[in-house]
Amino acid sequence: MRLFDTHTHLDFFQFDGDRDRLISELEHQGIYVVNVGVDLETSQASLELARGYGNVFASCGVHPHDAKDFTDKTLRELAELLDAGAVAVGECGLDYYRDLSPREDQRHVFRVQLKLAKEKGLPVIVHLREATRDSLSILREVRPERGVIHAFSADRAALLEFLDLGFYIGIGGPITYKKNTALRALLWDIPLERLLVETDSPYLPPEPFRGKRNDPTKVRLVVEKVAETLRLPPNEIAEITFANACELFGLSTVS
Repeated sequence: MRLFDTHTHLDFFQFDGDRDRLISELEHQGIYVVNVGVDLETSQASLELARGYGNVFASCGVHPHDAKDFTDKTLRELAELLDAGAVAVGECGLDYYRDLSPREDQRHVFRVQLKLAKEKGLPVIVHLREATRDSLSILREVRPERGVIHAFSADRAALLEFLDLGFYIGIGGPITYKKNTALRALLWDIPLERLLVETDSPYLPPEPFRGKRNDPTKVRLVVEKVAETLRLPPNEIAEITFANACELFGLSTVS
């Protein structure tokens, strides 16, 4: 079974003790990943991981938490990183839950990165938390060519609007949580050709690993819960989501 975890952070300190061993294990299990930058430093680290391992691809971007520190120099350096082999821009977006940057700064930096993605012909990885309306408004305004709504957790109306804009939908560990019946119900509204699976490692571990470090080997549990919910074989969901990831990120060499 080939698997594609479309959102992970293997460069984070939580993996300092076993990063190489883990990535080798992923390769052994046939698991590919997109390692996602959240600022310039982690974007550079993602590129370095991608250069070192054939099953790792890099995304470069600036998280909304860091929007307050985004400058013209940041934009120039981000553009250079993207040209160095990134497969996507992000994660970028809006986070009104923690509000670690002023909302106007978040909106500005989101627009800038969406426009940069269009300029570079790359997909975007969108982070949104308690900011659905503004996210939709900006996406309608800029109209990026393609992308994924990472860790989807909004309602059905928003889901349909994101789908109408051409976005893929990223589903992760929370789909396994016993009380998350609403998200499982929404799976029926996601066309299979727009479905992606992810872990957001080291965060959002699936059942029964809540409270522990997440890692991309656990994307298998996400696939199994999606398959169980949709009453389809896990192998079928694995292959569909693998192909979708290759299509979104332009990875014909591994499809």
